[in-house]
Amino acid sequence: MLHRREWGVGQPVIAMHPLGLDSSAFEGFGQVLARRGMRTIAVDLPGFGRSLVPDQPLTPATMAEPVIELARSLPTPPLVLGVSMGGRVALEAALTAPDTFRGVIAIAPSLPWLRFRPLLGWAAFVDPRAADWLPFERAWPVLRWLARTLERLPCLREDELAQAGARLVYYLSCPATRASFISAARELALDPPYGDQGLWTRLPRISVPMIMIWGERDWLVPLRFSRAVERACPAATQLLLPCVGHWINGAHHRCLAEAVAGIAMRVDAVAGAPVEHPNGVRFITRPCLVAAARTAKSPLFEEHTGGA
Repeated sequence: MLHRREWGVGQPVIAMHPLGLDSSAFEGFGQVLARRGMRTIAVDLPGFGRSLVPDQPLTPATMAEPVIELARSLPTPPLVLGVSMGGRVALEAALTAPDTFRGVIAIAPSLPWLRFRPLLGWAAFVDPRAADWLPFERAWPVLRWLARTLERLPCLREDELAQAGARLVYYLSCPATRASFISAARELALDPPYGDQGLWTRLPRISVPMIMIWGERDWLVPLRFSRAVERACPAATQLLLPCVGHWINGAHHRCLAEAVAGIAMRVDAVAGAPVEHPNGVRFITRPCLVAAARTAKSPLFEEHTGGA
C-alpha cells in the first residue's frame, strides 16, 4: 500500500517523485492540474515518505509494481507522471502494464547511462546497510531546523518540488530512508541499457502516448539523453522548456506545472510544431510564462510572485 496525497477531481494522474523525496513535491502540480479538472494522486514510492520499505532492492520494476496495482484500482485508466527517478518508474510501469495507463509523461527521467558505463559498475559493491554507518539520527533536531530554514529561502518560495528537496536534509535522519536512498540510487546506476531487461532495448515497446520533458538548464540529466530517446523512439513527443533546470526553478516551477497540465489534457495530441534544436533533436517548446508575465506586468504575474 502506497501512501498518497490527492488534489482535485476528474481524470486521474498518478505522480511519482524524484529520488529521496515524497508525494509532497507535487503540491504545485496538483493545484494546477486541479484547476484544469484533473485529479492528481501523488504517491510515496516504496521505501520513501510514509510507504513501507519492501524486502528487496529498489529497482524501477519493484517500485512500479504497487503503482500498477493502484492504477488498476481506479475507475478509469490514469496518466502516469514522474520526475527524475519517478520518471524512470513511470516508464517501467507503462512498459509492464500498457493497458493500465492512458499515457506517460516523464520529466527529466533517470535513464541508463551509456557513457562511463564501466565506472557505474562499481555501484554493485555499494551496500544499503552502509546507511547504518551514518548516524544522522543523532542530529535530527539540527537537520530539521536546517531543512525548515532552506524551505524558506526566497529561491524556493514558489517551488514546491525544490521545497521537498530541501526536506530531504531532514528525511535522511531516518536510517530506513537512508537505506532506501542508497538502494534506489544503486539500482538506477546499475539499470541495464541493453539486453532483455535493458531500457533502451525495451523503450520502443511502449504502446501508450509517451511525452518526455526536458529542461535546457538541467545539468543533472542533460539534453544528450534526448538524442538517445529520439533514436530509440522517433515517434515520441519531446518537449523542451528553456527556463527550467532539474531542481531549483523558483517561479519557473509554474512554467513546468502549466506545461504538464497542458499536456495532460491532450496527451494523445500535444499542441505545437517541433523545431530542431542545435543538438539535432526536434522539440516542441513552450515560452517562459514568468518572463512573459513580467513583460506584460499582468495580474497573473503579481499573483504568483507577490509583485517581486
